[in-house]
Amino acid sequence: MNKTIKSVVFDLDGVLIDSRQCMEKSWNKVNHKYMLNHVFDEYFHFVGLPFLEIINNMGISDNVNSIKDDYFNYTKKYQYLIKPYQGSSEIFSVLRERKISTGIITSKERNNAISVCSKFGLLPEEIITPNDVVNGKPSKDSGIEYLLRSGLKESDVLYVGDMESDYQFSLNMKFDFAYARYGYGSIKSENMIIIDNLLDIIDII
Repeated sequence: MNKTIKSVVFDLDGVLIDSRQCMEKSWNKVNHKYMLNHVFDEYFHFVGLPFLEIINNMGISDNVNSIKDDYFNYTKKYQYLIKPYQGSSEIFSVLRERKISTGIITSKERNNAISVCSKFGLLPEEIITPNDVVNGKPSKDSGIEYLLRSGLKESDVLYVGDMESDYQFSLNMKFDFAYARYGYGSIKSENMIIIDNLLDIIDII
């Protein structure tokens, strides 16, 4: 890159961890319990947005808070299905050695995010979740909160994501963006930084 990056911030699901199996099993449980009649692929289409926004987009309006609570309880129960991507813990130590700060901005609930990070040794300086802000990604709220906590400027940050909502979030925040092509989404944009492995980040900063 032609400028100095002072902080690398990651999405969590689809970038640092592969949680698709966990999400699918958890969604199938609430789908059956509440007789929602919405298959997992419908849910997965909106992954990257906050949970309540996802189910609103699916046209679900009844028992939304109970569905949310049950879903995230199930994701804790089935956390054993989550797998870290190659280099997910190493990238934090490598960046720290280079005096580059790190963060995670995710649509996962705070308790779940912290539990997963602890399980797989993901050690950012800051974790921003929907519990910390009014509006989740792609709204700017999470990015503004990160800048307030870190004392950095928009131009200091590289955000690594895999979904269109991540890309839109970066545009809204004027963060540089790296597309994790190995993740869940498909993003098409000219002149976009693309990584196929988390350690590719070292070669672009």
